[in-house]
Amino acid sequence: MKYLLILAATLLMGGCASTYSPVPENYSGAISKFESTQKRYSEGKADLFYLEKVDGKRIHNSAAATRSATYGQGFALTTEHVVTDTPSSMATFTIKGRTLYAAPIQAMTGTVYEVTGDVTFSPEPDITYIVRGELGKAYSAVWIEEKGSGKVILKKIEKKGDSELGFFEK
Repeated sequence: MKYLLILAATLLMGGCASTYSPVPENYSGAISKFESTQKRYSEGKADLFYLEKVDGKRIHNSAAATRSATYGQGFALTTEHVVTDTPSSMATFTIKGRTLYAAPIQAMTGTVYEVTGDVTFSPEPDITYIVRGELGKAYSAVWIEEKGSGKVILKKIEKKGDSELGFFEK
């Protein structure tokens, strides 16, 4: 019985996912910021556009914060927008646009669109970048732009045609 408890505790603790902080401890260099955006459809549904990873490592992001903020609220979606600090140096930024619902049953029975991709560039010091996008049946895109100027950074990650997720992808 004792071994079963130890095994169960080990498996539960191993299932906890940690996130990466793009800014190393004791870092004193220039910083850039990334913000997320949303398109709200109803009290329980929104498209969220956000920074998901930096250099292939998962960070604390707006989708995870939204899921935590929404937990236990039934069909009310509470979006949380995380501002991510990153060093102002060359990196690969994974950006994502995804339809989110308040309750898992809504996602299973509703339409969920998703588009994701990587943009590699060196963000300018003291500049805030915004992840924007659009999701739909015929066209979906996600991109990074400079806050204020609206200048698109490098390219849009685009998917022409349907970007709806299948039942088991939701």
